[in-house]
Amino acid sequence: MTTKPTRTVRLDPMTPDEYGPWRGTVATSYAKAQVNEGHWAVESAQRQAWDVVEGLLPWGPATPGQHVWVARDPATEQRVGTLWIAMRTAGIGVEAFIYDIHVEDDLQGGGYGRAIMEAAADAARTLGAATITLNVHGTNERAFQLYKSLGYGVTNLHMRLGL
Repeated sequence: MTTKPTRTVRLDPMTPDEYGPWRGTVATSYAKAQVNEGHWAVESAQRQAWDVVEGLLPWGPATPGQHVWVARDPATEQRVGTLWIAMRTAGIGVEAFIYDIHVEDDLQGGGYGRAIMEAAADAARTLGAATITLNVHGTNERAFQLYKSLGYGVTNLHMRLGL
């Protein structure tokens, strides 16, 4: 039986040069997910996604309370993914909310997702969060299983029946 290598990542704050391409990618990914889940019409999804991203990050990576990082393998310095966390007040105190986690396509399944999530928890603790939360789309079983294996529990379950 082959085991995956244990990975670690370093989170580097995203530079303005990295932010521009990332912003487009994250908005497109979000739009596709909303369309696939049946929440948005394909004709308006990209505009809606841009509105959401721009509303949350009006000053880009310098927006207070928003943290956008590039994840790098510390041994090779290779970019392996990205992470976006927002610090916000929740009913139980300060929480870190993961808006986006991404592993580069050619590196998926190699342990970097777990490493980024572990780095996210460390960063959230350092930023003063009592909890870390996220939303996972129902069609993303791989991510759901990863989050469960890391100890995340379901706090809400949105269900739909087509008629």
